[in-house]
Amino acid sequence: MSSSGIIRTVRGAVATLVCALLILVQSSVSSSALSGLEPGMEAPDFNLADLSGARQQFGRLKGEKLTILLFWATWGENSIKALTMMQSLHQRYAGKGLAVVGINVDRQELTPEMVQAIRNKVADLKITFPILLDQGLGAFHAFGVVAVPSTVVLDSGRVLRYELSGFPLVGADSLRQWVEATIEGKATTQRAEAPVNQPDKRAIRLFQMGQASRRSERTADRAQGWFEKAIAADPAFVQPYLALGELLYQQKQYPEARKRYEAALQLKPAHPLVLLGLGQVALAEGKDAEAVGWFEKALAADGSCLPAYYLLGLVKGKQGDMKRALELFAAGERMNPQEYRLFFNKGLMYEVRGDLVSAAAAYKRALELMVGKR
Repeated sequence: MSSSGIIRTVRGAVATLVCALLILVQSSVSSSALSGLEPGMEAPDFNLADLSGARQQFGRLKGEKLTILLFWATWGENSIKALTMMQSLHQRYAGKGLAVVGINVDRQELTPEMVQAIRNKVADLKITFPILLDQGLGAFHAFGVVAVPSTVVLDSGRVLRYELSGFPLVGADSLRQWVEATIEGKATTQRAEAPVNQPDKRAIRLFQMGQASRRSERTADRAQGWFEKAIAADPAFVQPYLALGELLYQQKQYPEARKRYEAALQLKPAHPLVLLGLGQVALAEGKDAEAVGWFEKALAADGSCLPAYYLLGLVKGKQGDMKRALELFAAGERMNPQEYRLFFNKGLMYEVRGDLVSAAAAYKRALELMVGKR
């Protein structure tokens, strides 16, 4: 088959799967570790198997004071660093109110061989806290995790108190100091992650109803109404603006999407999800130069913002700056070599540039990742 034929076949298959999986992957980026959650909000529960096959939920594993959830993968160098630090905290505070739980997110579906590789990695690192397997990535998507690794700290009521995207040196040290001070009941110079003005509880409920409607084919058309009600209930709550902006963007209502993102920008000028959303709108409207500006601001705000790497790479490639484009795609692949959207956008870039052989290879890799083939 010719390269152009491969592109039509593979890109068509990827596009079909994208539509089928849209609800699962609709969150693109986060202000920190999560999309759809922010400190002060109750996190979802989970029901996952541990390495022995036993099912575990938050209530069975939680700490008296804090519970750290670490979303990690065997292929991530920073995941290994994060596991090592969490093991140290576990050894020090396991009997003092802290629980640590690792949630492996290696792949959408884990084969027995992959599970054994996870066991081997846990044994090599001498990890003694519980490790859960996120088969199907249900917890990953329910929490809205973007970067791997991501660290989430919950209190005993499952309320989000602290989150960390990736594993930056300074951020990891701040997280460690905050956990130590909280467990020991000491004052800390580290910033508290819970906002001074937590979202209105009614607004949170309305936002969550909108999210639930959005995931359901039967009630998807009601999501916009719920998000608008959440904004009316608490105009300072940024999440419904973001969700509404993304929903309108997906419906190709670009001017309306821009309005919602601009309103969110007034609330949180350095929020990477807002910046990325504005960049995506600009890109859809054919305003490539404007899109570059927004994507670069998103990267400056959060260096672990993976979508900004591959979207900026796409635009840079379209503009002819292939050196910078390939640098961005390579950086993104180092962060997460299992992200199919990275390879899909890389294929788009090559296709625009007329390199059909490279485009076909990138689309093929995207499809392999989507269907779980190594």
